[in-house]
Formats: sequence, C-alpha cells, structure tokens
Amino acid sequence: MKNILILALILFLSACGAKMMELSNADAERGASKFPGLTMTELTHGKAQYEKNCQSCHGLYAPGSKNEMQWRLIVPAMVNKANKKMGKMEVPIDSANQQSILKYVITMGTAPVKK
Repeated sequence: MKNILILALILFLSACGAKMMELSNADAERGASKFPGLTMTELTHGKAQYEKNCQSCHGLYAPGSKNEMQWRLIVPAMVNKANKKMGKMEVPIDSANQQSILKYVITMGTAPVKK
C-alpha cells in the first residue's frame, strides 16, 4: 500500500512540474516591452534552456510562481549552483543562456492565465 502511495505521489508531482506553457507571438511581444528586441526565437530558446538545465536538478516551477525580483535573484544563484555541480565533462551554463532563461521566466510569469 505504501508503495502505491509513493508511486501516485511521484506521478502527481511529475505531472505538475512537466506542464509548461505553450509560447505565442503575443508572449514575445509582451516580453519585448520589458526586453526590447526579444523575439519568438529567443523566447523559445529560453524555454528550452530552462527545461533542459533546471529540470536536471529539480522539478520545473511555473514561471508565474515567482515575481520578477525573485527570478532575478533565483536564476543567477541556481546557474552558479548548477555550474559548480557540473563535472568538467559538461558544458556550463554561460551568461547568454542564463539571460535567455531569465527572459523566459520573467516574460511567461506575466502571461495571462489560460483556462
């Protein structure tokens, strides 16, 4: 019985963490108001970097779960932590990818809630 409960909890938590928002041109336009020149390509890259790098250590947080100031503190700290954790054989997260992640989470953190 205990194993079934643990399995159910794991499935529930993985389903919660895996649900990421789909991107649209409206998202890129909204993001460009904060990050001039932001394109859909850059936003998509930020999402991919967020999913790839952040998921390797913990579940993904919904971008709207934190405000801009929180993300501006969390992302650099987590990138630093992830880079220290990576072995010499892995490519560290560079400043360009860190900025992509930051632009993605801040932009999508202000996305209207879809019902």
